[in-house]
Amino acid sequence: MSNVMEGTGASQLAQNIRKLGYNDFDRFELATVTSPPPSITVKIDNMADELDAGDIVVAESLTEHMRTVSINGGADSVMVVRTPLKSGDRVIVASTNGGQTYVILDKAVM
Repeated sequence: MSNVMEGTGASQLAQNIRKLGYNDFDRFELATVTSPPPSITVKIDNMADELDAGDIVVAESLTEHMRTVSINGGADSVMVVRTPLKSGDRVIVASTNGGQTYVILDKAVM
């Protein structure tokens, strides 16, 4: 049997899950930001309690951060990237560490 997986990215992910086994704690969830950073809280769909900043890791792309950029080969400049989370934003969250830590991966848009 070949180790090469075929199909779409989602199909390959499903194949890996079948190969490695199911883990009820590590999964993807949808959530709503109920309070923005720095004292962020989120409410995960179908979970009774809100999570606070101590339970959450936020991907850098969702925080205000600085990048060094060069436009059209010009001199390097520092740019502030502002993509802050706001109350009401829907986010994609991955649980990890046996459901003890939640990582906000990105905003969810429809």
